[in-house]
Amino acid sequence: MGRFNAKGMWNIPHLKKKQKKKKVSDDDDDLLIVEECYCPNGHNLVSQDVEFKEHPGILIKIKKGKQEGSLALSPICGDKSKYTIGIELSEGEIMNLLCPTCDVPLPVYAPCDCGGDMITLFADKMGNYCNCIGICNRVGCSHAEIKKGSELFNIYRRKGEIRGTQGYL
Repeated sequence: MGRFNAKGMWNIPHLKKKQKKKKVSDDDDDLLIVEECYCPNGHNLVSQDVEFKEHPGILIKIKKGKQEGSLALSPICGDKSKYTIGIELSEGEIMNLLCPTCDVPLPVYAPCDCGGDMITLFADKMGNYCNCIGICNRVGCSHAEIKKGSELFNIYRRKGEIRGTQGYL
């Protein structure tokens, strides 16, 4: 899937919906679950080592100054559940997010309203910005949850801040 279609319009990715094994709550009939997401080098960040509501979580390496640890995120879009391993974080801190396998920094999608950055997690091994999800790197930001590509696009298209499109939207 390319960035643009034949008419020059952005291709917006659509993540697959997964049927739940067990209901999380009576309000949730269909959940949008991230089953795979990748660093720019193609390493899968979804790990069986962490679990949220019976789903494998997303595991990311984090750095804060000279400290290192891991951040486990819920793979359920809109769920802000997370926990850290080996590092303490405080509200408002900005983290550096890296691939736990190759230590490559995860790329920035766009600046966030809070002063942090929306960090890109690719939904395919190709590293395609049209097929990605994102999370803010500031602890406690309202965007500090998994957002699918179409939500990211809608948030930032009004601002003209999508990677490589300043002033064109």
